[in-house]
Amino acid sequence: MATIDRLAIERMALGEGPHWDAKSQSLYVVDINGPNIYRYSPSTNKTIKISFGSDPIGFIVPVNNQKDHFLVGEKLNLTMVHWDTETNKLVSKEILAALPEPGTNRINDGKADASGRIWFGTMTDGTEIVPGAGSFYSYSKKEGLRKHQENITISNGIAITADNQTFYYIDSMKHRVEAYDFDMKDGKMNNLRVVFDFKKKNVSGSPDGMTIDADGNLWVACFDGRQVIQINPANGEVLQSVKFPRVCQTTSVVFGGPNLDELYVTTAEIKITAEEKEMFPESGSVYRVTGLNTKGLHAANFDLLV
Repeated sequence: MATIDRLAIERMALGEGPHWDAKSQSLYVVDINGPNIYRYSPSTNKTIKISFGSDPIGFIVPVNNQKDHFLVGEKLNLTMVHWDTETNKLVSKEILAALPEPGTNRINDGKADASGRIWFGTMTDGTEIVPGAGSFYSYSKKEGLRKHQENITISNGIAITADNQTFYYIDSMKHRVEAYDFDMKDGKMNNLRVVFDFKKKNVSGSPDGMTIDADGNLWVACFDGRQVIQINPANGEVLQSVKFPRVCQTTSVVFGGPNLDELYVTTAEIKITAEEKEMFPESGSVYRVTGLNTKGLHAANFDLLV
């Protein structure tokens, strides 16, 4: 039976982008609207954070072989950040790439593939979401910035199979999980098919952040659904659901812990009423779920050499 623990991390307006760093055995998350970046260390139960001013932050991914260096999706920039996690000081920032998009957009959710290339998308920056305003990109130092899709509304969950052959992607407003054949060497995704449709399966909420387990099953956070579901992409079956009755919006998930068998879940409290805040008093919290009888895959880091 699954056990849910609320972590010692302050509540966030829009908690997102959880990334488990195996080397430091720590969890990184962002509060997009903070905008803040957090590092949580389970061994000490301590959290540190840095603030980024006023521009929203879509994700944080550590950089391979560069201690305390991170790639951050900041507004419409891919920014290299040196954050000294011992002194908790922001040492430096360097923009690696700027997106050719209107200032009304922002970066949302990003992950690296096993080669070290980053994948991420964009959406409207603000409360009024414009359908089709965003795009989906990849970036590496050698390839530069590459646009793979347009007409994206809310770019969200990304997951890649252990054999690097299949790429899963979520545009939340399509209410479905898509799969593509993945050519990691050339950085291409082709042959779209739908592996799970929220509306056809009568699943409450919209698909948000996503991760994959060692068995190839997907774990999807259901925004406004107060749950995380495990689905088998081969047949579209819902294998299990983890409920979060004290939060309004579950936003993203990642496996972590020494054995990668702990599921970390971020939540939010955006655009909710005073009544909803009373009904869901832990909205914006971060949770750890254990006892799921599965484990995840190692999260890939960004690599400046690819």
